[in-house]
Amino acid sequence: MTQSNFPYAVLAGVQAHRNAAILDLDQKKPQLLEEQPDSRSPILVATTALYERLLELHRDPEQLRRIERRQFEEVIAELFHGFGYSVELTARTRDGGRDIIALGRNDQIRTKYLIECKRPDPGNPVGVGLVRQLLGVVEDERATKGLLVATTYFSPDARAFEERNEWRLELKDYEHVVDWIAYYVQLKGL
Repeated sequence: MTQSNFPYAVLAGVQAHRNAAILDLDQKKPQLLEEQPDSRSPILVATTALYERLLELHRDPEQLRRIERRQFEEVIAELFHGFGYSVELTARTRDGGRDIIALGRNDQIRTKYLIECKRPDPGNPVGVGLVRQLLGVVEDERATKGLLVATTYFSPDARAFEERNEWRLELKDYEHVVDWIAYYVQLKGL
């Protein structure tokens, strides 16, 4: 095992055999799979510190608005790992326009989500420029879908762009993240 830049986890380069899940993004609940994901993908193994952080966020979701930006990326990576994805957290800088790569498999169909995390200052929306950039990265990497996850909300132009590209990207705001954390806590029995 090698240490990653993910302070609450260890990046395991071992072959991992576990059930994967694919997140039904509209319902905020994963569907567990019968098949195992590609075991060559690295997985993140969370430690007690990250579980405790997620419990704190569950109890006081307003902390999301002030969380350090890298910690927010780590939280989202752990949520997707907990939902059954094989997750890779990219480098802090020069990440290629995505912070997290989440791989899953459902009914023999492999999925690749590129996730960009934004923690703007409270009250500031995420604009359409970042949404367009993410769609470009999704197309370039031939990913299944892009997710832009934020601790605030999205501008009307960003939402309009999402509607025109609903099969290629989704915008998830503060309320979605709070729901994901609650579901994660329930899933893990924390």
